Amino acid sequence: MRACSNDMSSGTIALPDPSKEKKSVLDGVKRMETKFNKVSSSGKQLGQVSAFGISGLAALASHLVHHPLYTLKSHMMMHGAEFRVRYFLDNIRRSPVRFLYRGLLSRCMGVMPEKALKMQAWNIVGKRLESSNYSPLPKYLIAGSAAGAATTVLGCPSERIMVLAHIRKQGVIHVAKAIGFKGMYQGWRVTLKRDIVFNALFFTIRDVLVDLRVRQSSQHRCGRFERFIAGLPAGILAATVSCPLDVAKTRIQGAILGSKEAEMSTIAVLMDIIRKQGPRYLFKGILPRIYVVPSMLSLFYVFDEALKQFALDNLY
Repeated sequence: MRACSNDMSSGTIALPDPSKEKKSVLDGVKRMETKFNKVSSSGKQLGQVSAFGISGLAALASHLVHHPLYTLKSHMMMHGAEFRVRYFLDNIRRSPVRFLYRGLLSRCMGVMPEKALKMQAWNIVGKRLESSNYSPLPKYLIAGSAAGAATTVLGCPSERIMVLAHIRKQGVIHVAKAIGFKGMYQGWRVTLKRDIVFNALFFTIRDVLVDLRVRQSSQHRCGRFERFIAGLPAGILAATVSCPLDVAKTRIQGAILGSKEAEMSTIAVLMDIIRKQGPRYLFKGILPRIYVVPSMLSLFYVFDEALKQFALDNLY
């Protein structure tokens, strides 16, 4: 219960202003209602096609910065105990740009619609749940899981081509021709599991932290830099928990089409790694993963929100 201030000079007791308390509550409700739907100060909303395109641009910008770390992650996860730092550095010295950015074309072609589809799923499912009686936490978990499932549709083939381009040192077009359409979706089951686990955790933790910051702020807002920072611990935890699934995904996607390794289940791959190399190799590549994934996704999220808000305020 809030303390009342006693004005001894006038002999009156100053009670809290009900209108201010009501406004604070309404501000919080409005913030929750617009979380899944960008609205300008004049009440204008962004169309789905425009939102899709803007999310694609934000994904492209954030991925270009981080692609070399994806190259490192793929090699570490695929080779496990056989990975050698010297071999990796030798390839960088011989052809730094070509080696570090191999597979960039396929990933960019996939990451733009993939991230856009992720945000569409997050927004659509989130808005559907706004009228439900669920508390924010279950809403974030369900909407985040939907975002992860949507990611797999386009993320799986682009990641499959990228991984093979990294491991085989082949161009994107050559890899795509060699594996065909069916081969592009090799490992889709483990990719789906990884994406649901990661995105459910990331979106939930990140938005819980943003909500806490908004409640603590006197202006009831959370700046873009603060949103970026909130995404880092969320991404690190989500990336760590889902790392074994990412290792299994890389092993399956890096295997030759039709081989025994390519047909193994997620559990079989994980148990095979534990038996032959040890449990710690389930987290091989964790360092580049906990740097690249949280940083890139958090940066993408900030880019996405900033570009959409810019479009609403200046183009509509």
